[in-house]
Amino acid sequence: MASELAKEIVQMSQRQDRTSPLIIIVYSRSTRSRDIRNEQETMRITAPIEGGKLIFRISFPIPNYTPILGNNVHDNNELADQTILDYDADNIEGAATCIEGYMSYRDKRDVMLFQVKDNGALGQFPLSRWTLEENQSGKTGSRVQTLQKILNVLLVKS
Repeated sequence: MASELAKEIVQMSQRQDRTSPLIIIVYSRSTRSRDIRNEQETMRITAPIEGGKLIFRISFPIPNYTPILGNNVHDNNELADQTILDYDADNIEGAATCIEGYMSYRDKRDVMLFQVKDNGALGQFPLSRWTLEENQSGKTGSRVQTLQKILNVLLVKS
């Protein structure tokens, strides 16, 4: 009887798996509005619960590089694959640093928050939008801190 009660308490304390009700999309101002919804053009961050654990899932495209005379030339029309990185929700600094690195490398500055519908589609309009510029001194510390605050928006109960 006591062991059954203990099992029931453990089951009740575990989070139920769910998809993320919100998504953050990182893009550049030069991205056409229709391409914001294209996974091959943007970085996407969600916060699903899987295996009872809340995680930050970061996905972004990897461009193909063609070596030409020892240089890596980026072909904008071809993408090799999507990279998907999962961070424990308590490692918010690591997730924010990853996002900041992508933003710096790809010259991305804009972030939008969308609702995710039950069918997985994005909501029609963004819920929020942020423009994050690098510090003039070239330091990225404050942008990482701002990204941590934005990531907290994903930690909603649903």
